[in-house]
Amino acid sequence: VLCCLALLSKTKGIISSRSASTLSSQILHRVAVCNRSPSKPLIPFNLAESVNLDNPLGLVDEGVVATIVSSSPSSFAVSAGDGLVLTESSVAAQNAALAKASLALRELGLIKAWRDELSPFVNSFSDITREYKSKGRYEGLVVERGAAALFSCRGFGVHVNGYVKGETMADLKLWVGKRSESKGVCPGMLDHIVAGGIPASHPLPSENVVKECGEEAGIPEDIAEKAEAVGMISYHGMDTWAWEGRIDQDGTGEGYKRDVLFCYDLEIPPDFVPKPVDGEVSGFELVGIEEVMKTFEAGRGVTETYKANDYLVIADFLVRRGYVRPEDDDYTEIVQSLRVA
Repeated sequence: VLCCLALLSKTKGIISSRSASTLSSQILHRVAVCNRSPSKPLIPFNLAESVNLDNPLGLVDEGVVATIVSSSPSSFAVSAGDGLVLTESSVAAQNAALAKASLALRELGLIKAWRDELSPFVNSFSDITREYKSKGRYEGLVVERGAAALFSCRGFGVHVNGYVKGETMADLKLWVGKRSESKGVCPGMLDHIVAGGIPASHPLPSENVVKECGEEAGIPEDIAEKAEAVGMISYHGMDTWAWEGRIDQDGTGEGYKRDVLFCYDLEIPPDFVPKPVDGEVSGFELVGIEEVMKTFEAGRGVTETYKANDYLVIADFLVRRGYVRPEDDDYTEIVQSLRVA
C-alpha cells in the first residue's frame, strides 16, 4: 500500500500541473492529423498475379494513375474492375517498372523529397521477415522511398524514445532532436533522438535501431543494443502533414500513408550527450517530460513542434509510463487510436 501511495504521489504533480482532459484532447487531435481520410476514392493497386481489392498492395490517387501507366504502358494496366495492375511476372521486371514510374512522378514534381533509398513493397511486415530468415536478405518488390506514399506502399520505421531517468516521474527527460533545415520532409521540426524508415537493405527493426543510433546520434553499440522493443503504433492517412503548403491545389501529389512504427525505449546514461553525425539532425536537447507534453498544444510554431507521426509514438510512451492513465478522459479512445487495423 505504501508503495502504491508513493507512486501516486509521484504522478500527482504532473497530473495536477496539466489538465488531463486537455492533454487527452490534444493527443486525439495529433492522432487525427495522421489519419486524414482521402477526399476522393483511391484506386487499388495490385500485382496481376494477386489482385485483391479488399486488401490491395497499394492505393493510388486517380490523378497520378495516367502518369504511372504512361511511364511503362506494357507493364501497367488499369480497369474499372481491377484498378491499377502491374502486369510483369518477374520481381526484376516489376521493380524496373516501379522505378520508371517513380522517375516519371519525380519529373512532374510530385515527389517532394527523393531519397535514393528503396523501401520494401509488401502487404505485411511478415513478408519481409520470412524472406530475410530464409535468404539472409530481402529480394522482393521495392519502390523508391520518396514515391512510396504515392503508391500507398506500407511504410515501416523505427522510433526511439531516448530518456534519462529522474528521482520521480516528473523528473524524467527525453532527448529531442531538431531536424536539419535541409531535410526534404518536415525541415527544422522536432524529432526523436533516433528515428527512420526501414530500408530494404536493413529490414530487421532491432538491427536498424543500432545502425541508426550510431549514424544519427553517435550512440555507441554498447548503449544502443540496450534499446527495448516496446510495441508499435500505426496510422492510415493522407500525408498532407509532411507537405504543408506544398501540395497541388487539386490534391494531386498527396500520398496515402499506411505506416507502422516500431517503438523502442532506450535509457540514456546521464553523462552521455548525443551528437549529430550524418547531418539528418542539427542538434539535440534534453527536455523535461512536462515540456514535451506541452508540445501537443495546437498553434505552436514549426520549430516548436514534433513531426506529426512522432506524436503518436510519444503518446504511446506517455500511456505506457503512466503519464496518461485509465481514469483520464478518452483513455481507451487514445490507446485504441494508436493502432489502426
